[in-house]
Amino acid sequence: MCKTYGSAGSQAKIRRSFVEKTIDGFSGLLLEDFYAERIAGQAGLMQGLHPGIKVVTTLLLILVAVSLHSWPALLLCNLWAILLATVSNVPLRTFLQRVWLVVPIFTGVIILPSLFNLVHPGDPLLVLYHFGSIHRFGPWQLPSTLAITRQGVAGGVILVLRVGACVSLCVLLTLTTRWGHLLRGLGMVKVPELFIRIMEMTYRYIYVLLNTASEMFMARKSRTVGRSRTLEQQQFVSGALGALWMKSVVLSDEVHAAMIARGYRGTPRTLSNFKIHLLDGCWALLAVAFSLVLLLGDRFVG
Repeated sequence: MCKTYGSAGSQAKIRRSFVEKTIDGFSGLLLEDFYAERIAGQAGLMQGLHPGIKVVTTLLLILVAVSLHSWPALLLCNLWAILLATVSNVPLRTFLQRVWLVVPIFTGVIILPSLFNLVHPGDPLLVLYHFGSIHRFGPWQLPSTLAITRQGVAGGVILVLRVGACVSLCVLLTLTTRWGHLLRGLGMVKVPELFIRIMEMTYRYIYVLLNTASEMFMARKSRTVGRSRTLEQQQFVSGALGALWMKSVVLSDEVHAAMIARGYRGTPRTLSNFKIHLLDGCWALLAVAFSLVLLLGDRFVG
């Protein structure tokens, strides 16, 4: 990306420096977290559920999605997640971007080889190249044609839908649950306390480091006149990493001491007093019923 400044008859393109891009990246991460917390604070179906019930039902639906083998059932599971996002006041565009801009790319790289008959023999769906005859290379055999198989495409579609359903449910859980509430819910379902502590400290500490790094890069930018050379920027980054590491060591002790002084005893605490209500029971029954529908439908279709 570049900025363009023009005058009569001439234009000059000034590319953004590495420092500017880094500052924008830090700011984007902080804003994204603030945006997610704002969604979790809105009124909606998922936001009003008990964190423990929400975690258990989400894990149940993920296990069901992993066990499905037919594309209609997996498609229904994905539509269910989109419906939940809608009734939970999660912006549909944000939800779809977080799921379906990532899943096809990373999953597609994994399933791409299995589409061809070289890896996954099957009925040719699209013939790409004719070799003329079968060639053998020791234990390997090269078919006479290079083609995309129907079985490979079917398996790829099922894998993409399965991963999409699992990622959709995880994204929905994190978007509609505050971090402290999510940790509290994990504790209620007997997740090891050490794991919860590590997650809690990582979440709190990573944004402190991001803010510190952003201030270091901003100080560098404010003291730089003109555009610095690439070598100078690389030297600054290497020095900044070392300085950030030293600050993190000192700051970790200070953060832990501050938490102990404020009553931290190893268990996440929130201002909310969670109680199971009628809505939680109805949601749990609905999640179980929908899981049974998916499993029975998958068995019927399969």
